[in-house]
Amino acid sequence: MKPFRRTPSERIAFLLFSGLMICTYSFASVAAAARQTPTPQVARGTVYDDANSNRHLDEGERLLPGVAISNGRAIVETDDHGRYEIAVEDDSAVFLIKPRDWRTALSDDQLPQFFYLHKPQGAPALRYPGLKPTGSLPPAINFPLYPQNESECFQIVLFGDTQARNEREIDYIGNDVITELIGTTASFGVTLGDIVFDDLSLFPAHNQTVAQLKVPWYNVIGNHDLNYDATQRRYANETFESVFGPSYYSFDYGRVHFVALDNCDWIVATEKEPAHFAPLFGPEQLEFLKNDLARIPESQLVVLMMHIPIQQATDREQLFRLIESRPLCISIAGHTHTHEHHFLDSDEGWRGPKAHHHIVNVTVCGSWWSGQLDERGIPHAVMTDGAPNGYSVLTFDGDDYQLDFKAAGHDASYQMQISTEGALETGKLAQARVVANVFNGSERSEVHLQIDEQGEWIEMKHSLEIDPLYNQLLEREKKITPEIQPAMSKPSISMHLWTAAFPADLAAGTHLITVRAVDMDGRTFLGRHVIKVR
Repeated sequence: MKPFRRTPSERIAFLLFSGLMICTYSFASVAAAARQTPTPQVARGTVYDDANSNRHLDEGERLLPGVAISNGRAIVETDDHGRYEIAVEDDSAVFLIKPRDWRTALSDDQLPQFFYLHKPQGAPALRYPGLKPTGSLPPAINFPLYPQNESECFQIVLFGDTQARNEREIDYIGNDVITELIGTTASFGVTLGDIVFDDLSLFPAHNQTVAQLKVPWYNVIGNHDLNYDATQRRYANETFESVFGPSYYSFDYGRVHFVALDNCDWIVATEKEPAHFAPLFGPEQLEFLKNDLARIPESQLVVLMMHIPIQQATDREQLFRLIESRPLCISIAGHTHTHEHHFLDSDEGWRGPKAHHHIVNVTVCGSWWSGQLDERGIPHAVMTDGAPNGYSVLTFDGDDYQLDFKAAGHDASYQMQISTEGALETGKLAQARVVANVFNGSERSEVHLQIDEQGEWIEMKHSLEIDPLYNQLLEREKKITPEIQPAMSKPSISMHLWTAAFPADLAAGTHLITVRAVDMDGRTFLGRHVIKVR
């Protein structure tokens, strides 16, 4: 058989046809790839002084330059005309970083409105719903601001885990804490996560209760604020975000820069392990924090707020690298239902020139609203470290700060509980001791004991142990029938106990014990307790 040969004209036609097919295939491949790659999206808008408070940009209203806007990773600033542009993806948040001397809009429940959630498809069907589909990006995402005078001296209220599991416990929050705070002069408040106890349908009732304080209220996400039925990590925060906005963000007030962080990662179920949360910040959030802090002078105090204590996070050292060179930075968490001051050093991976002050805040719900009811019908809810439930007030004066512990339902002077152990009998006092639980005490506190008003001051020893009073209370409640529900939790090691032995020669009779605690800021607090030696 003769080999097949094309004529010159046939060869030219064949090459032209082949080239056409290759081009057609290439264009088809590019088109297919384009269909698989998300189209870049750009959010645009303006930040403005909403002079008539109608939340609409009207002609003649002042446009605000230099205001920071973020997409959760990158940060841009508005130009001279108050305009910004920033790239976004589906399932994104565009949010404003509130500058000093300005306030964002507030919801009816006093929740700051500083964000726009871009979720074109909305949330999947979950037990507790998330956001409905938002559709395409609007032509403009504008942010109104309102001028306010922010002094360098101001206070904020900090709630650790409010954590109501039902409407009755929301009433406990209202009548144990909110009522005594009515009329507060605090500039704003923050709940440090575990706003509710798994039942996310309680968010509205909770917010309406806290809103009685009539101050702006920020919220941090906790592990009990997650959608536990989420089968993908991206959906775990859906309900929280639909109510409160992005789970991490920042803002300025006075001379202080505040950053709310989300360190409650959600690990979806696999064949090997069930779904669970894990203490993790994650690379996207750390990128945001890096970009955010790059804008903040080292001379400005930074306050990081999170739910799980910082030293528990598996990627804490990546966060430490971002803050350890800053001379002015503290962090605050909740989660453990104790009150603690930590000064983190190299043992936790910290490399800064001085220890990092990390506060684990007292919880509003104490030990999960457990224990006998008091005369108001509210559980005593003593925390597992022996401290009462309550909240804290953080006072700022320029770059200085002081934290005050406030026990719910008590006068502000109630700062310690004094007890004794052992037989108070002459001849046996060598085996007896005084125990002082100084609620806001730390390893930097100095605590002394005086017996009777003319006695010498005896130094007390800082002791990491279980509060004996908590153990006694726990044993008493175990004997009550029917059993109190919810029952008190097992005790935990207290970080704020001091002990001292009794003088062996203490005479029989009634004596007044005075404990003097001087805190890390040099402030003095007194507690008293009457005993009888037989």
